[in-house]
Amino acid sequence: MRELRLERGLTLEKVAAAADITPGYLSRVEGGQRVPSLGTLVVLARVLDVSVADLAAAGERTSPIVKREDAVAYGGREASFTALSPPSSSTTIEATLVTLRGSSVPPRPTRHRGEEWLHVLSGRLELTLDGETHLLAAGDSAQFPGTVEHTLRGAPDADVLVVIA
Repeated sequence: MRELRLERGLTLEKVAAAADITPGYLSRVEGGQRVPSLGTLVVLARVLDVSVADLAAAGERTSPIVKREDAVAYGGREASFTALSPPSSSTTIEATLVTLRGSSVPPRPTRHRGEEWLHVLSGRLELTLDGETHLLAAGDSAQFPGTVEHTLRGAPDADVLVVIA
């Protein structure tokens, strides 16, 4: 992420302000000390004009196929993300597998451009949309504008397919 920011001639402060996070937090994300929420990753990707997968990938892929062993994964014990779409700055949709553990508490609600669709593959998901919390079980889905304030939390755990257009 730091490399992309520097390639674009952007300061830590400018990217942090555009993403509505602190420069210190962004510095820790760039240094691998913090794992941002999917929403924050989406916002950072938009600020840097790349896909979310590009933030974790080594380079552009030309194939539209993402094999399981080649899927870019990032995150930690509490929340992990696997980019299911190939890295590309020209993509209009991004699919991500999100694994949430109950101890994972999002720092704050997220907003981003576009539309979000999610499907709970396993476990239970606590989805908060505009202050209203919904408990979703395996097999449940939700679709909403990314501009609606939202948080995702495992309740206690969840594997969620998230598609953002």
